[in-house]
Amino acid sequence: MRQWVLAGVITAATALPASAETLRVATSADYPPWESVDAAGEMIGFDIDVGNAICERIEADCEWTNQAYDGLLPALIAGQYDLIISAISITAERRERIDFSIAYAQAPASFGTIGDGFGDLGDHDALAAAMDGKAVGVQGASIFENLVNTHFGDAETRVYQRADQIIADLRTGRLDAAVMEVSAWEEFAAANDDVALTMFGPLLSYETYPELGDGIGIGLAKGSDELRAEVDAAIASLIEDGTIAALAEEWFGYDVSP
Repeated sequence: MRQWVLAGVITAATALPASAETLRVATSADYPPWESVDAAGEMIGFDIDVGNAICERIEADCEWTNQAYDGLLPALIAGQYDLIISAISITAERRERIDFSIAYAQAPASFGTIGDGFGDLGDHDALAAAMDGKAVGVQGASIFENLVNTHFGDAETRVYQRADQIIADLRTGRLDAAVMEVSAWEEFAAANDDVALTMFGPLLSYETYPELGDGIGIGLAKGSDELRAEVDAAIASLIEDGTIAALAEEWFGYDVSP
């Protein structure tokens, strides 16, 4: 459910033909379990496996690149990549600049903190009131930055380049809370088992907060109609035959297929 600030004007480059043997695919591998780098320096995660499965279905090779998250969208538009796969939420704003595949996943988000200091906040109004004056961390240029600024305007939004930096400042008390996807909270909680990373409040979903987007899809440059049709067909088949659900079970422990 990540999103960039869409600033400036960049001319879209001609998309790679769908018949190409190699597809240039970019991700920002700092958001486990969606994408990360293991001890051997290899990119791993749900999105990596989904991308490779799509390339296999359309008989292409994925050539993966790991780069800073906020550079993914501009690089796609500039023609450096053919696909960007990085837990990208499909939003109306983004559709004005790039094309999207059909959704291959749907995942809720949540506020989280260290310990249980916020208690039981059963509704969205109580959640908003509890965030009044609190320092809330979000990943830079993400949909969560827009979400907090729009619906939790009495909070102090603090922007970080990487999600692990948010966790570090929660640990030191520089942040009161943060917003991430539920799956990311679960992953960071397991990796930081010496402290109690705890989600609180009602889950954050598109139904309540439209800024969160309408599912997670793959980004393509405008005009990539032939490639998009092939990617859509591959995603549909991966959902239908249970591959997406199986990969989700492996990486999340539950199904995130739409």
